[in-house]
Order: sequence, then structure tokens, then C-alpha cells
Amino acid sequence: MYGNGWRTILVAVCVTAVTGGYTGGVYATDSCPIYLTLSALARSLEDAPLVINWGPGCENPPEWIGLYTENPALSNASPAVKVVVSGERSGQVTTEVKFGRRKLPGGWSHEQVLQHIPKRKSKPICFDLYLTSYDQAGELQYFDCLKIQPTWMFSEPGLGNVSLRELFLPGTHCSGCYQTRTNVGNVVLKKIGFRQSLDVWSQLVFGIRYLDFAIGYYPSHNGTRNFWIMNEQFRVGALRPILQDIRRFVILSEETVFLDFRRFPLGFHNNPEQHEALLVLLEQELGDLVYRRMPLVSGEDELEGSESYNLTLGDMRREGKYILITYNHEASLNESDIIWRAWKKHSSAFLKHTELGEWMQNLFSHKHPDAPRNIGWSLHGVQGFHGSYNEEEATFLMPAERASIVNPKLMQLLSGPWSQRANAVLVDFFTNTNLVELAVSTNQYKTLRNPANEAVVLDIQ
Repeated sequence: MYGNGWRTILVAVCVTAVTGGYTGGVYATDSCPIYLTLSALARSLEDAPLVINWGPGCENPPEWIGLYTENPALSNASPAVKVVVSGERSGQVTTEVKFGRRKLPGGWSHEQVLQHIPKRKSKPICFDLYLTSYDQAGELQYFDCLKIQPTWMFSEPGLGNVSLRELFLPGTHCSGCYQTRTNVGNVVLKKIGFRQSLDVWSQLVFGIRYLDFAIGYYPSHNGTRNFWIMNEQFRVGALRPILQDIRRFVILSEETVFLDFRRFPLGFHNNPEQHEALLVLLEQELGDLVYRRMPLVSGEDELEGSESYNLTLGDMRREGKYILITYNHEASLNESDIIWRAWKKHSSAFLKHTELGEWMQNLFSHKHPDAPRNIGWSLHGVQGFHGSYNEEEATFLMPAERASIVNPKLMQLLSGPWSQRANAVLVDFFTNTNLVELAVSTNQYKTLRNPANEAVVLDIQ
């Protein structure tokens, strides 16, 4: 134990795994998780009703749940909404309380960060929207809020030792498909084109870390907006402002963000020069923050060395890099070291919502012939237009309607052991879910089980 005047002390870290509750919530042992989400069915975010959720499958459901618009720990205000649970082990209630016009708390609104650098806080930051639950004796069971989690990776140092393929990365499908000032009058986009209720900046501040993009090339008159976010064949918005928001966010937060350029539906076919131009744009806007592919060293396995999912967050942080770009165009990998090969994708887009459970069962139990094993992969937990067809009524569901059905099912399926096997999980209208909280709590559990975090060695002279 002694040598060269140094004394080495091995400090064993005793870890107690918390199996109940979610990140940011205060709760009693064996209490039933409660959380707030926003309805996806509103015309705008401001009009979105708050949804009270509890479960899934609570053994000890609360007697009642209260929704407050002031912190009940600091005031005597009565609840704005009171829900009597009546023994139901799981449930959700859409309230008449609207989200309204609210700035992102903690100084993280887009306008505020342009004037003042927000403080990095180790804990989630609440909106003035709180939930409490009580048992039959009137004792507090659970306390939570609608929250942002802009620095959840930075606040968990143990994540640096976990490989990217083992992380649970909360993501959004069609991340740039939302309403802006320039497309607000587009009737087609309003009906079928939008997939998120928040812009990319707000998605990242809420805690989303995996962004999915389809890019189209459509030349503008001055050449500054040639690349566009696409949803199928529809142009939604310009790419460059989104890249600038991503840049600003990672500089302020030092969080790691994953960009998946998955599809190129307009202007790229048989036009390799468009890929070259897009890579130039990515280099200009993000190049100094991107973790690049390194040349293979002698004896290194070519496949292992070229796959980004074998990296850790620590590998990236030590180089001062916070963005990883995957790019689904094999030929472009030879043209730039700024991009990595795309991860495996599994999508539920063509399934009916009644088929989701069996499909995920086969996928996560490795019964699916193409189930992922020891690789980076993304689960696109969405339903496409054709998958929503109702034969009896000969009708299709719109995107927000589909998300309102699929998202709760997906979250319930992922709330058990399958969360430990998930990698990147992408959804439409993510504010309709507790995806970020589920990912954060799952990753915390993984860091506790990671051998690299089980002991700390202190060298004391």
C-alpha cells in the first residue's frame, strides 16, 4: 500500500440504486411517479393544455394529485386542478390549464442568452407549474414540476465513462419540422408537415440530445439559404439558423449533441456536389466544435475505429468537442472527417399503434432478425401516415393525433427494463412525453452500474 512516499487509498463507493421516481422529483419510498406533459393536439404551444400523468402500473397510487401555478412549498395557494385518482394504477388527465406564453426559466430563453450567459445548474429548472400527490392520510407522496434540463449531461460526470451505444439519448424525429414566422401561413405544413411544437433551441434546453434531419437543396436568390429542412417533399425551414442555434447551445452548456443527417429527399440525387456544399456549410458553422474521425492507427480494426458509437462522452470532452455528426451517405465519408457513418435505424412508422408492443418485444428481446447488438442505433417511435389508416372510417390521422396515441404507448413500454437497452429514441411532439426524464434517470442508473464508476482512487502524499 505504500511506495515512493505515496499512500494510496482505495475508497469504495457504496451505491444505492433508486428504482422509484424520476429525475427532478421529490418523492417518498414506493410512491407513484407523477409528471406533467403538454397536449400535442393544440393549435399552438401557447394553447396546449397541461396533462397530468401518473404511473405506469403504480402499486400504491395516490389518493389525489394537485396542479399548482405557484410553488406549493413556498405558498398556501390552492391547486388550480385537483384530480382524484380513485385507485387507478396509471392514467392521464387533460386539464383546462393552458401552457400559455412562458419564457424558458433560468435565463435560458433564446432572447435572454443573447444578452446574458445563463448559469449552469446541476438540477432541473422548473416552470411555475407544479404537481403534488397525497395518500389517504394526506401525507405528501410526490412533488414534481414541468422542467427544463439544459445541462443534464454536464451535471453527471459519470456519463463520461459510458460508451455512446450504451447511453439513452432522448431525441426528436424530424427535429426541424416546426412552425416559424416564415412558414406560419403554409396551410399544408400546418396540416401534415409539423412534427414538433418547439424549435431546436428549446428542444435542446428541455434536454433533447439527438436531432434528426432530412435536408433538401433548393437554391435561393442570394445563395445564403440553399439548404432546407424537409419533411418528405415539403420544405419547412432554412438549415443555417438551426445550426447556429446548436452552436450557441453547446458553447453555453458544454452538453454533447448528436446530429443525424439521415435523408436527402430534394436536389441531392445524382448531384454529389450538393453533398460537398452541405459539408462545407457544416464545417463553417460547427467545424471547431465537432469531434472528427481520426486516421486509423496501425493494427486498429477498421470497422471498430470508424464507428462513432464506440466513443465515450469523455473522449469527446477531453478534446473540447461537443457535437457528433452522423451522415447517411457513404461516399461523403471519403470527402470529410467531420462526419461519421450513420447508426442503425429502426422505425415503427409503418405499423398500426396496436402492433407497436409486439414489434418492440421482438426488437428488444432480440427476436427481430435485425435486432441491434453492441452497436449504436436509433428507435424512431413514430407512426406514419399510412400506418394510421382506419379501414372502417376510411380516414387517416394527422401527425399530432398519431403522436397522442403512439407516445403514451411507447413511454409505457420503455418505462421498464427495455429502457436499459434503448440507445437513441426519437419521437414526434416530444413535449407530449416524459422522454427526457426517462432518459436522464436511466443514464444515472447506468453510471452507477458502470465498473469505471465503482471506485475512486486517491493518491495522497
